[in-house]
This record gives sequence, structure tokens and C-alpha cells, in this order.
Amino acid sequence: MIPGVYMCGIFTMNCWSLSIILILFGLHGFGATASTCPAVCFCPSLTRTVYCPRKELLFIPSGIPSDSIQLNLNDNTFSNPVISKENFTRYRDLQQLYLTGCGIEYIQVDTFIDNKKLKWLDIGKNKLKTIYDYTFRDLTLDHLFLNDNPGVSISTRAFGGLKSTGLYMQNNGLDKLSLEVLRPMNGTLKTLWLDGNKFERFNSLWLFLFKTLSHLRIGNNPLHCNCEARWLNEFYLSNSRIFEGGSPPSCRSPVRLRGKLFNQLQEDDFKCQLPVFKNVDVIFEHNVGKMTCLASGDPVPTIYWMKPDGDSEVFIPKSEDITKDMEGVMYVTPPEPNSKNRYECVANNPAGNVTFSINVAWPSVPEYQTDVDQSEVAMNDISADVKEINLIDKGDHKKKYNDVKTETKVSHVNTNSSKVTANDMQAVTQETSKTGVQFTAGDIVGAVVGTFLITLLLCIIVFHVFYRHQRKSGYPSTHQNGITTPDLRKGPPSRNELDEVEHTMLERRKFDIHV
Repeated sequence: MIPGVYMCGIFTMNCWSLSIILILFGLHGFGATASTCPAVCFCPSLTRTVYCPRKELLFIPSGIPSDSIQLNLNDNTFSNPVISKENFTRYRDLQQLYLTGCGIEYIQVDTFIDNKKLKWLDIGKNKLKTIYDYTFRDLTLDHLFLNDNPGVSISTRAFGGLKSTGLYMQNNGLDKLSLEVLRPMNGTLKTLWLDGNKFERFNSLWLFLFKTLSHLRIGNNPLHCNCEARWLNEFYLSNSRIFEGGSPPSCRSPVRLRGKLFNQLQEDDFKCQLPVFKNVDVIFEHNVGKMTCLASGDPVPTIYWMKPDGDSEVFIPKSEDITKDMEGVMYVTPPEPNSKNRYECVANNPAGNVTFSINVAWPSVPEYQTDVDQSEVAMNDISADVKEINLIDKGDHKKKYNDVKTETKVSHVNTNSSKVTANDMQAVTQETSKTGVQFTAGDIVGAVVGTFLITLLLCIIVFHVFYRHQRKSGYPSTHQNGITTPDLRKGPPSRNELDEVEHTMLERRKFDIHV
């Protein structure tokens, strides 16, 4: 007899007993695990998976096995919109976590710090307001879903300490995103979905990231297709494979390209517009001048104010500005009385430069004025359009210097010509009125003498007019040249009296004629 067979025969009963015990123990263990599944959830046998979607749960249910590898809590609106480390710290084997549609607004930092095995994290369709710095640090994910959280704000270091091969941020209403946000995932990120947002442009620095991706979606964004987007069109046409499965990028503006897909456009369709000056204002106060330069272009130009001493002030448009105007405002003080100073406003964008030059004369007296000696608009030595130039000396405020009140008005200088030269600029006129001047002693004496002479002259004129009137009336009342006239108060003269007067008057006229 073979010893081994003998031994097995001897211990046959014991072997069977041991097998039954092990089976019962296994069944007991499985029953214990299964019994920890929450009553409202579904836990398939031997899967270590817990399904609790759409159960109207107000919080994460208790009784979830700690060794679960997959937890689905989709479409349960939690009463507390904030999730934290305490919610998931005991599920250290968790590999997939689904939290879509749970009304989550905030994720505390290090919420998933103990879930080192997590590979799939879906927090889409929530109400996320802000993703703070280092929210996902120490995680190594295959996929991070943040889709459908419109209005979410993403901090610069929100993905600090995170490694993920896939990042999905569709339909979040994003209009700008710094490359610094994605920098922590450089080298690991292979899939990036940014479609359905509000991006108007991606600057050329994104090219280095896009080249490392195997799948990219940027469709359904209102892209502005000027010369700055030319690189993106070229990249799309030469790497169309990585855009497969999603909507191709298209143009929202300018109007001539609205609705056009990238695969329908040529390189020459992506153009920029040279800057154009819309307004230049110069306003002088007592001891300060305000110089304003307004220009527009596609893209928005950068404004440079160049000072006579060689220094400059730069006004850079915001990164999200596309076709808005850009204004540069500079404040200056007079360096020396009666000195002329040349200032230049330069508008620059990828299409070229446009320069407007102005000479400003600072007066030494309170009546401030501007003297425009030369205006030139040049773009690489080529004249450019200037729509409107206003030079204004602000005169609506009265100033008092040495008891003299002065109100100054300076006319506007406008031009709509396509080329602005010195001959096109009209001289700035100034109207000054003075009131309240104090008189000297000489002025007073002169005024008195003049008044006396004028009064005397008026008396002579009145007397002469009165005398002539009496002679014409025919009723003299005094003795003249020996002729006695009756008193008017006695009534009308008699016939004899009239004949005597007439005879005397005739002789008088005859005598006068001979003389």
C-alpha cells in the first residue's frame, strides 16, 4: 500500500470536515460583506461595487463597505453642498468615484488625499463655484471630469500636485484659462476637452501643449479668427486626427467668417487690422496736462506714450480683449515756461505701428493754450488714417490770478482726412474777456473831464434846438434889434402890430442881404 494513499484514507473524514468548514466560513464571510451594503443601494456579488444613483439621498449613506473599489452616487442632491476628507477617508481601495449631479459647490482641499488608488473621478454636472489650489494633490488619475459646471472659477494652482492623463472641462462657460493651470500635468496629460466654452482665442503658446496631446476638443467655442489664430488653423489642418470624435473648431468673428469651419478656410482668411486713431485729447489745467490717446484695431493695440526725454508709458490691453478700443491716458507737468515739447502716441498690434506726433507749447501766463505745430501719422513710414483729433484747452473753470478773473475758451480742431499733415491742422484760437479791473487816478480824472465836456456839448445842442423852435413859431416874447413883441399871455396880436412886425422883418432881411 502506498503510504500517501494510506494517509489520505486515514484522514478522509478529517479532510471532508475541513473542506466543509472552509466553505461555510467563506459563505459566512460573503454574507457578512453583503450585509453591509446600504439598503437603498445595489451591491453586485463579488464586485466590490456600490450603486446608489437617483435614490434621493441627502447625504452619503452609511454601511458602504470600506473595501469598495467603485462607488456611484450620481444624481442625489446632498443637503450639504461641500464635500470634505471625512466623506471618503475610509475608502482607501476606491478606484472609481462618481459624484455627478449632487449639487456640490465646493471641494475642500485634500478631500481625496487618502484615496491613493483613485483612477476615475467624475464631479460633472454640479454647481462648482471655485476649485481651490491643490484640491487634487497627490492623486494619479486616468480621468478627471469637471464637465457642466457653468461659471466655475479655477485657481492657478488648482491642479498642483495632480497627475492625470485625461482632463475634461466641457460646457463650463470658461472664457480664459492660463497655461499655468495645466502646467502640473505637463508630461502626463494626453486628453484635453475644452469644447462648448467661451474661448475667443488661444495664443500661440498653447501650441507646445497641443503637440503633446493624443486627443483634443476645442469645438463650439466663439473663436475670433484673425491673424493670431492662423497657427491654430494650421495645426488643425496638419493634425486633424487628434480632433476626431468632436466638433471641428469654427469662427464666430469677424462677421465675414462667422460660422465657417477651420477646414473651410485658407491661410489668407486669417487677417489682422492695422490700428486706427479714433481720438486724441489734450486738456490743460493750472499745473498739469492730461493727454489721452484712443485707438482701435484687430487685435486691440498696445498704446505707447513717448515723452520728450525718451521715457515712455505703456498701456497693455487685457488678454481677453479682442476688438475693443484701447485708451492710453498720461498726465504731464510743464518742464519749463514757453518751451515746446514733442510727444508721440504709438499704437501697435501684429499688423503694424501707427504714430501720432504733437508739439505742445506750455505758456508762462495763466492763459493756457496748445500749439499744434506738426501732426503726422505714420505706419512704417506710410501714412495711416486718423478719424478724429481733438485738442482741447479746458476753459470752463474760472481762475483768479492777481485779482484778475480770466475765462479761456479754445476751439476744437477736428479732421476726417485720410492723411493728417501740418497744413491740415487749424490754429487753435483763444478768446479772453476780462472784468473787474481796478482804475488808476489818471483814469478817474480823464473820466470826469470827459463827462463834463459831453454834458456841455449836450446843453449847447439843446439850447440851439430850442432857439430855432421859437423862431419858427412866430411868437417872440423878447426885445430883439429894437422890435417889441407882445406878451403871449395877452392874447393874439392886432392887425397893426402884425403889419409893423412884418415891415420890420422885411427891412431886416434887406439889411442882412446887403451886409
